[in-house]
Amino acid sequence: MNLKTISLIISLSGISLLLLLSLTPEPELSSIQDLKTKQIYEKVKIQGQVINQRSYNNDTFNILQIKDSTGKIDVLLEKKLSLNQNQTLIVIGKITEFQNNIQIIADEIR
Repeated sequence: MNLKTISLIISLSGISLLLLLSLTPEPELSSIQDLKTKQIYEKVKIQGQVINQRSYNNDTFNILQIKDSTGKIDVLLEKKLSLNQNQTLIVIGKITEFQNNIQIIADEIR
């Protein structure tokens, strides 16, 4: 095989892998109370209202407090968002634990 053929095969393999990863379904919507039954680092999706927003390190690290009808949770993100009190958001991210409290590290906020 020549170098062009090998390059083409590797490129097509990479594109196929990216396509498969993009087709991975997002998690089902969970209530905040239901997150207690999930595993650490499990990907989750919640919907709730912003009740508080704190910024640290010149706005490079932010913590949102989100509530739904079942509870509240801190959501960590590495960018500043202009959000209003009681604004409804959908958050997709991974569950972590800090000082015996679960929280979400956000991958995506809508």
